[in-house]
Amino acid sequence: MFKNIHAAIDGNPSSIKALDYAAHLANNEKATLHIISAAEPLPPLVTPPGTNQYMPQYQDDIHKALEEIQQTQVKRLAKLYPDLKITTQVIDGRPVPVIRKATKGTDLIVIGHRGHGAILSLVLGSVAKQIVDTCTAPVLVIKDQDYCPT
Repeated sequence: MFKNIHAAIDGNPSSIKALDYAAHLANNEKATLHIISAAEPLPPLVTPPGTNQYMPQYQDDIHKALEEIQQTQVKRLAKLYPDLKITTQVIDGRPVPVIRKATKGTDLIVIGHRGHGAILSLVLGSVAKQIVDTCTAPVLVIKDQDYCPT
């Protein structure tokens, strides 16, 4: 049923839990697991005047940190699922557009949900909600167990 499964991670526990679900599904389906991460730039309002020269270094540091998170997870998953095909990609940009573009044509998107609550989600926005609302591929949202206990 699934040939390509995309998991969006940023290193938080909720995204790693989502990755675990995606890996399990991909292994069972003999699908390829694509791990994607968005290296989000700082918004212009947050950057103080005169700091623009540091932005390329900041973006490079974020990119490298996400690559390191991905490689750590690939090594961990390779031990659990030795035959699983895994690709990784870090893309510069805001999470929702990055995920939407990277997952075009996929069979399934797996994403974590931190459960910030109504107020904080209103202020910060919910990446998971925007992905569910705007992507045409099926989306599996893995909720944070601390926020949504069983």
